[in-house]
Amino acid sequence: MLIGIFIIFVVEGLWLLIGVLVQSIWTSVITLGVIAFTIYFLYVRLYQKKEAKYPIVPLEGKTDIYFPRTNIPRPVYADFRNMQEKKQKLEKMKKKMRRKKK
Repeated sequence: MLIGIFIIFVVEGLWLLIGVLVQSIWTSVITLGVIAFTIYFLYVRLYQKKEAKYPIVPLEGKTDIYFPRTNIPRPVYADFRNMQEKKQKLEKMKKKMRRKKK
């Protein structure tokens, strides 16, 4: 694993060196951005040992079969349907609140 990280930084360092020798500002800036992203990504994945998770919080505070006890991915279409239903309910509540204020 360390060999892979070393190779990545050697390749990125070579690109940075080429950018500096050719005096190309864009190549140098892009390479520095890629190096910064690589360092951040490795810090988060290797040092903090964080893994990407979906969803981060269960919907409406309710637990279900998808979170957190299993690795079953949650169907995204169900999330979108629930969001649309929730949005419609909130719109109805806002209309009722406006009517009460009048």
